[in-house]
Amino acid sequence: MYRILVVLPAVLVPTPLVSQRLAPVPAYATSSLMVSPQGSRLHSLRTDGAIAIPRTYWLEGGVIGAVTVGVLGTLWFRGMSESRPGLGATVAVGALCGAVGFAPGALIGGQFRKSSRARPR
Repeated sequence: MYRILVVLPAVLVPTPLVSQRLAPVPAYATSSLMVSPQGSRLHSLRTDGAIAIPRTYWLEGGVIGAVTVGVLGTLWFRGMSESRPGLGATVAVGALCGAVGFAPGALIGGQFRKSSRARPR
């Protein structure tokens, strides 16, 4: 009983250790949205090209990954079952496998940049 009375407050009321405390944020790392003369000057010196994120094929890669893994997962599921699975189960497995395949496909497609000609205006 004594152990419970000692351990319970220690678990329920934790205190941060020295290594878990957050260091103060340096002034140069604050957002440019904050009112600061240095931040407004630095923000006005940037051009749009300097902060533009390059376009990639992440969406196309995600779709290819989702379709590929979804179809292969559905075929595997139907081949593994001894009886003929219902349509709902087949669609659910296909959607689940497609969702799982989208993430790696998007990560792989995101590594390839689109040319400047492919940019829609």
